[in-house]
Amino acid sequence: MQTEKTSNRISHAITFRPGKNFSDSSSFFVGIPDHKRALFQHMKYCEALKKNGMKVTILSADSTLSGNCFIGSIAIVTENLAIIGTFSDDNPRQMERKAVASALAGSKILKLITAPGLLDCRDALQINDHFYISLSDRTNQEGAAQLAFFLREYGYKITMLAPEKEFRAPLNTTATYLGKNRLLIREELTLLFPFLGYEKIVVPYKERGAVNALMANDTLILPAGYTETSDKIRQLRIPLLEVNISEFEKTNGGINCLSIRSMESEAKSLRTKNIDHILEKEKMYG
Repeated sequence: MQTEKTSNRISHAITFRPGKNFSDSSSFFVGIPDHKRALFQHMKYCEALKKNGMKVTILSADSTLSGNCFIGSIAIVTENLAIIGTFSDDNPRQMERKAVASALAGSKILKLITAPGLLDCRDALQINDHFYISLSDRTNQEGAAQLAFFLREYGYKITMLAPEKEFRAPLNTTATYLGKNRLLIREELTLLFPFLGYEKIVVPYKERGAVNALMANDTLILPAGYTETSDKIRQLRIPLLEVNISEFEKTNGGINCLSIRSMESEAKSLRTKNIDHILEKEKMYG
């Protein structure tokens, strides 16, 4: 069982407003997203974060990028650290790192994953002071090792996972920690050894998108439309806030992917800083 942290609350969130080319994403799952509707839903998402006590910083979208509203891929933020992931050179998301790092550089100790490491930050799941890191076609052994090195420096425990090849979803889009040793989780993860000690709330296969949620300040922010899952959460008496993000789900995005959050104990005013020289460094562990 994990030791609960109760003293720190999430006070800041950073998010990208979807740009005009949001609907140009190359990955459509259930239809082509509508930009105007996405903007409205993003506004409602930010309102939900504010309702849960967070100050929200909205970064301007880069008109050349279609996926940058899914900022959760770019950074992992802890009480002290901001760790910036990295992608292959031919991945357009590599261009997004500068804006995210600039927003975080004034409030956190900045660490960068560098080549030959690859790290999609969605492949890391935090449960209190423990990080589970999953290897995938997005995150290689070198990227995972660099991430583990940075986190261990600050006292975090690390467990490396190597899911079956047919399991391709990012780890933190398939499980959400609800507190009190409870996991909202997809069925295919339930038998993984590191998760055997948790009480599991398993989402039905037809509602697997519901697990891409956000537990923030004792309230679960859940994507709207997943009635069986929301009923299970209400039975646990967990405060619930449902947000319609259907346009983002069309590109396989979710609640957790749309922001990165910062704890109150270390949160400072966010300020932009020139970090070109940092991003050009190739030193392995920064």
